[in-house]
Amino acid sequence: MQKEKLSIDDMITHMREKKGISFTIVDEAVAKDFLEYNNYYFKIKAYAKNYEKYSKGVNTGKYINLEFAYLQELSKIDMYFRRYIIKITLDIEHFLKTQLLRDVMKNDLEDGYSIVQDFLSNYSYVRRNIEDKSNNSVCRDLAIKYQNNFAVWNIVEILSFGDFIKLYEMYYNKYQSKDSMNNYLWSVKFLRNAAAHNNCLLNSLRTPYTANINVNKSVNTFVSKIPGMGSNIRKKKMSNPIIHDFVVTLYVFNKVVTSNSIKFHTMNELKDLMDNRFTANKEYFKNNQIIDSYYHFMKKIVDYFYDLRI
Repeated sequence: MQKEKLSIDDMITHMREKKGISFTIVDEAVAKDFLEYNNYYFKIKAYAKNYEKYSKGVNTGKYINLEFAYLQELSKIDMYFRRYIIKITLDIEHFLKTQLLRDVMKNDLEDGYSIVQDFLSNYSYVRRNIEDKSNNSVCRDLAIKYQNNFAVWNIVEILSFGDFIKLYEMYYNKYQSKDSMNNYLWSVKFLRNAAAHNNCLLNSLRTPYTANINVNKSVNTFVSKIPGMGSNIRKKKMSNPIIHDFVVTLYVFNKVVTSNSIKFHTMNELKDLMDNRFTANKEYFKNNQIIDSYYHFMKKIVDYFYDLRI
């Protein structure tokens, strides 16, 4: 059944009358301007999932003590979070490629072409994707120049991140290395894709979008060594897919990035976000135990990785 199209005024009335959302901190005129020019209702209302509703009485179905300002602030925090994820995962991709090419150069058993031939044989669709890029892509010249004669050092410039991960996995499955990141990269890919597609990430703290997650054992063990990190809180928070994958991403970043300067500046940026921007309106969330507990969990994680940055 299709729903009626609502005007901005209708949306605000719906939030106030049907959902119990208040406009005390941010008034309705400011909220209207925000929904019209800065964000949109469908995305803003997604963050309401982090709040409880009345289960009985005259307010059944309405949110408990929820201000529009809280949703607005969560949407802004999520924006900064997504931007940071894009930044850190681009660095990870660069250093994964550097690692792979470095290991290929040192490997007398690999000429740089045979692994690509095996890769394209196993993933025939990749060849079709490359052909498409030869028609219309910033990689057009590379795709045409090396067509049918790709080596690992040029094909990595053309592959999507997901396809690069498959090549990376194939190489390190064939040539074992203790420094391989094979067990972690799909978490990094998932998080980057979600951020790149501008998906809401922090709307599922109370109710994760899936209960089925295989927590990475190595990362979980690593996190268990953080001072003050109890097993119960670790188990609960790491069961959230977004939080889990972000912790895995920080772990991979710390392992694979070899530039101390990049580590230093990237972790400084995250620490600044955690300590300053994310807490700019911390009074909004002091009564939301879910949001508050996730923040303190992630602060311990970030502070620990921050201390490892050099």
